[in-house]
Amino acid sequence: MNVIFIWGKKMKKIIFNITVLMCFTTLFLANAQAQTTSGSDSRSAFAAIEAQGYNYLSSLTIEIIGIGTSGSGVGYGDLNGDGVIDSSDYILLRRFILGIISSINNITAADLNGDGNIDSTDVILLRRYIMEIIRVFPVESMAPTPTPIPTQAPTPTVDPNAKLVALTFDDGPHAQLTPLVLDKLDKHGVPATFFVIGQQINSSTSAVMKRIADSGHEIGNHSWEHQNMNNMSAQAIKESIQKTNRAIFEHTGQTPKFFRPPFLSTNSAMFSSIDLVFAGGVTANDWDQSTTAQQRASAILNGVRDGSIVLLHDVQPLPHPTPEALDIIIPELKRQGYEFVTVSDLFRLKGVLINPSDTKMYNSVP
Repeated sequence: MNVIFIWGKKMKKIIFNITVLMCFTTLFLANAQAQTTSGSDSRSAFAAIEAQGYNYLSSLTIEIIGIGTSGSGVGYGDLNGDGVIDSSDYILLRRFILGIISSINNITAADLNGDGNIDSTDVILLRRYIMEIIRVFPVESMAPTPTPIPTQAPTPTVDPNAKLVALTFDDGPHAQLTPLVLDKLDKHGVPATFFVIGQQINSSTSAVMKRIADSGHEIGNHSWEHQNMNNMSAQAIKESIQKTNRAIFEHTGQTPKFFRPPFLSTNSAMFSSIDLVFAGGVTANDWDQSTTAQQRASAILNGVRDGSIVLLHDVQPLPHPTPEALDIIIPELKRQGYEFVTVSDLFRLKGVLINPSDTKMYNSVP
C-alpha cells in the first residue's frame, strides 16, 4: 500500500509539473507573438492566453504566472497581492465583472481609471498593461500628494449678519478623488460638509474619512448605496440610513445631522422614515463630464445668495474638474464678502433649528 501511495504522489507531481510547463510554454509563445504583432493580432494573442489560462485554472486550480512586465509592481493591478501584475490578476478581475466571484480582497487595486467604479474599462486597462500597450494606469497619474497633517478649518464667524455659504460635496469617499477636493479646501482655508455613501466607507477610504473629520469638516449621510429611495420600503430606507450612520461614526466619531437624498428625490415615506434634516443646494451640473471648471464655477457664482448650500461632487468619473473650479469659486465669493461654514454652522448662525421633523429639503437657510 505504501508503494502505491508513494507512486500516486509522484504521478500527481509529474502531472502538475507537466501542466505548469505547458502553461509557461503557451504563455511564452503567446507573449512572443504579442511582442511582434500589433492591433488585432496582439488582441488575438492575448485572447489565446486568456482562453488557455481559464482551461488550466478550471482543471487544476493552479495560478498562472503571466506576461506582466512590472515584476515587483505592487498596488494598482495587483489584485491577488502577489507582487506581480499578470494574467492571474486579469482572470480574477474578469471573473469579478462577470459575477463568477462576488469579491476581491484587494478591490481598491482594481479601480484602474480612478472613477470609483470597477467595470469593463478597468478590464481593458489591465489587459492593455499586461500586453505592454500602456506602462502606467490612469489612476496612478492622478493620485494627489497627501496632506501629512490635516489643516484645521478656521472657526466660523459668530456674526449672524455676515453673508454665509456652505460648500458641500457628494458621492465620496474615494481614496484618490476626495483628497483633490480636500487639498483645495486646505489651500483656501475653508470648511465644508461631505455627504458620503455608506458602502464606500471601508479600509481603503478610512484615512480619507479621518482626514475629513480631523480637518474640521462636517460629514452628512448620502445613503448606503446611492439608489433612488422612492420605491423603497420604510424599513429598507431606515436600514440604509442607519448602516451609513454607523459606518460614519465608526470611522470618524461623527453622527450626521443632515441627509442628502440620492438624485435629490424625495417622498413622504422618506421624510417620515429618516430622522435627519434634508439638504439640497445650488448645483453646477458637475456630474456632466463635458462641463469645464469655468462653467461649473459660473453656475455656482450665478446661483449663490446669502445662506446658500452649494452642491458639488468630490467623486465623479473623469474628467472631473470640480477641484479646479474651487480655485475660482472660493476666491470670488470671499471677494464678495462671503464666509464659508459647514451646514450645521449655517443653520446655527442663521438662527434656524436643526429639526429632523421638517418635511422640506433646504437649498438655502433660512
